Order: sequence, then C-alpha cells, then structure tokens
Amino acid sequence: MKPLKNREINLGMVLAYIKRCIDFILSFAYWTCACLINILKRCKMSSQKLNNNLNSDTKKGSRMPTTAALLMCMILLAAILTYIVPAGQYERAFDEATNRTLVVANTYQNVEQTPVGIGGLLSSFYRGLVNAAEIISFVFITGGAFGIISRSGAINAGLEKLIRKFAGRESILIGLIMTAFAICGATFGMAEEALPFVTILVAASMALGYDATVGVAMVVIGIYCGYSSGPLNPFNTGIAQGIAELPIFSGLGLRVVLMAGSLLIAIHHTVRYGKKIKKSDIEKSIELDNRETFEMTSERKLILGILVLTVGVLIFGVLKYGWYFAEISALFMVMGLIVGMIYYKGDFNLYTTEFLKGAGEMTTAAIFIGLSRAILVVLQDGNIMDTIVYGISLPLQNLNSVLSAWGMYFTQGLINFAIPSSTGQAVVVMPIMSSISDVIGTTRQVAVLAYQAGDGFWNMITPTHPVVMASLGLAGISFGRWFKFASVLVVKWTVWILAVLAIAVKIGWGPF
Repeated sequence: MKPLKNREINLGMVLAYIKRCIDFILSFAYWTCACLINILKRCKMSSQKLNNNLNSDTKKGSRMPTTAALLMCMILLAAILTYIVPAGQYERAFDEATNRTLVVANTYQNVEQTPVGIGGLLSSFYRGLVNAAEIISFVFITGGAFGIISRSGAINAGLEKLIRKFAGRESILIGLIMTAFAICGATFGMAEEALPFVTILVAASMALGYDATVGVAMVVIGIYCGYSSGPLNPFNTGIAQGIAELPIFSGLGLRVVLMAGSLLIAIHHTVRYGKKIKKSDIEKSIELDNRETFEMTSERKLILGILVLTVGVLIFGVLKYGWYFAEISALFMVMGLIVGMIYYKGDFNLYTTEFLKGAGEMTTAAIFIGLSRAILVVLQDGNIMDTIVYGISLPLQNLNSVLSAWGMYFTQGLINFAIPSSTGQAVVVMPIMSSISDVIGTTRQVAVLAYQAGDGFWNMITPTHPVVMASLGLAGISFGRWFKFASVLVVKWTVWILAVLAIAVKIGWGPF
C-alpha cells in the first residue's frame, strides 16, 4: 500500500480516538478509586506512621493510599478487567535479526475469554516475584555492595564536601547531578543500576534543606531524561530501530536535542520545587552542624576512587560487551569485596554482616518490583494485553501524519501502564507502529521516537514501573505525593515532545 502523504484530518476519528483514551483513563481511575475506598474504610490512618526515618509520609486522617496499597488495587483492577475486556492475541514470530520474538502486524484476533479467578489473583504476587527474580536479585546484590561503601563513610564525606563547596549554589549542584545521571541513561541505559544511589541522594537532599522528593528526582528523573531520549541507549533505541529495520542509533542529532530540552525542563522543575520546600517546610531541613561529620581521609578517598572506577568499568562493559544483570552484579560484588577488605581490614565477618544489612534495606524495593510485575502477570493470564494494544492503536491509521505521530506518543503512554518494560513494549508495539507509519506516510524513525518518548517519560507517573516504585519505597514517599510532583513535569515534557515530533514529521526525519 502506498503512503498517504496528503491525508485529510478526519475530525470524527480524532474525536473517537480522544474519547477512547478518556474512557480508558476514566474506567481505570474509577475502579482504582473504588478499590481504594473499600480498603480505606477498613483501615484508619494513624499519625504514628509518620516518623523521622521517612518510612511513611501519611498524615493522620489522610486518605492518600500507600504505594503498596495502590499496587495491590491495580492487581485487583487488572483481574476485574479480564472479565470485561475481550481476550485477544497477535501472532508472534522469532526474528533472527534482533534475536527476539516479535508481534506480527495485522494478525490480531479474538480468543476464548480466560478471566483470572481468585486462585490466579492470589498467586499473581508470587509469580510476579518469580518473573522479576533477575531484577530483584540484582537489587539485593547491589544493595549489599553499596551498603558496605555507605557504612565506610566515604560517600557521606564526599557529599559533605560537595555540599560545602556548593553552599548557596544548590541549584547548580542539582543540575550537575541530574545531568550526570541523564548521560548514564542516554549512553548505556542505566535504570535499575541507579537504585543504590537513591538513598544516598535522598540523604544529600535532606542535608541541603530539601525533602526526599528532590533526592529521588535527581536520580530517577535525571536518568529518564537521557534514557527516554536514548541517543545511544541499546535497550529502547537500539531494539526499536532493529525491529523497524533502521540503522542502529541513526537520527542521533534530534535525539540529543530532545534530551537537552527535556533535561533543562526537568532541572528547572526540580529546582523550583526545591526552593518552595526550603521556604515552606523548614522542619524537614537538616542542619549540617547538627549531623555527624565525616572527614575525608585517604582511606575514604581510595574507596571513592574504587566507586568511580567501578562505574567506568560498568559503562565500558555495557557498551562494549553488552553486560546485563549477571555481569553487573558480579562487578558490584567485586567492588564490595575490595572496599570491605580495605575498610574492615580483612574481617570477613564484619564484611558479610554489613553486606546483609545493605541487602536488607532493599527489601521494600524488591516487594514493590514484585507487585508491579504481578499486574503484568494478570494481564497476560487474561489475554487482554494485546487487546489493549490493539484497541488503543487502531484509530491512529485514520489520522494525518502529525496527528498520528502525536497519537503514537499518547498511545505509548497509555500502553506503558500495561507494559512498563521498554524492551517488552518495543517487541509488542513497534511492528504495529512501523506498519502504521508506512500507511500514513510518516517515517519509521518518527514512530521509534514516539515510542521512546511515550514509554520513557510516562514512566514517571506509571505505578506499574518497577524502578520508580522501588525508588519511592526506598525514599519512603507515597505514589500520590510523587504523582503531584511528577505529573506537572510530564505535562511540560509533553509540550516539548509534541513540538519535536511535529518538526520530525515536517522535515521527513529518517533515513526512512
């Protein structure tokens, strides 16, 4: 079929598409709120849950659900949808070029309804933990290794030195940290690897007089500015371009522009929020004079040097040899062992004790990862994940090129709730989006960019995303509190992304 380069805008289809999106969001919100109300009627929030360790930011009388409660409600909602949404599947075929099993476009068909019953619902959490075992194992190992470094005081000493150096210029420090994480996300696809840094940056944020939200933002939002734009990210750009048969990492220039703009927006948003916190929430600030100080000794300098070297080896290994969880975990184990030998003077008992303490601090994050994965398990058991993808993407074929590119972006954002994995979303969605782009006359490069942006930037408000939920668990922040902060940022990002997509369509951004 020839591309329709001058297709007229069909207002009826535009409205139908918007209505479909609104219906999806409203039904999602309705069932979630209904579940939350039932739980909250049986639970009274106590002000005693508010403590100095940031284990909870729930206030007395607040009806804000905890992160765990929200995830459990979403599992229940997913099970309910398996009784309502028609079951369906795409055909799948193994692709030797990408070494992955991909969806075959235009093969969707309805199948026999397979609703998830009580047994499947109750076992979904266990199966979610099993399915996420690779990530959870990685989290525990890195948590243990970073626990050893943290207890050496080297990181604290380094942070105190930075804080003193940037006294009165905290905004610059926030920008530098977010830029560093953005580069890591853009080059080797850093995501789960950053979880150990969350607790460190939360402590730094509190020391600067901010709150835990700023600490999480410096890590997570910084990373996803680079990860989502993906100039050299092998996990979204590389895989999606391979599926779309594009040259790997082609179109680098515009992706760098997207990254730079989104990073500037994120830094401004975070700094502005931080200034409000400093002015209005004094009791959450921690004065450096009242904290234990850590002297920057030669031993701690050596430990920090080992940490920097480890990150350098990590980047090299991922880019050069395609390292993944197993290899990176081994690298962090070696780092922890070397630091332990230096700091504990060969006392293996102390080393193992501190390793277990560090790993134990990651338990909440691991539970949240399992709960997030359980939602995907329920959707797969009910055979409705492909139906959701099909139903949301179908109207795109009736829009003109610019509107279709925008529609792809919003479609990916909605699909992200069901498939939060960038790789998983690419293998399911990109064959479909590539075919749609050929039909409507946009380039496949535009389709890849729309996928990246919708997947990555919307992760910040996706309660099924394991990295975000694990980070909130480590920082003791409820999803509701985080959503208030991140949703405004996503709106700002969206305006920027739509502009970039429109430019990409108009210039025929390719090569094809």
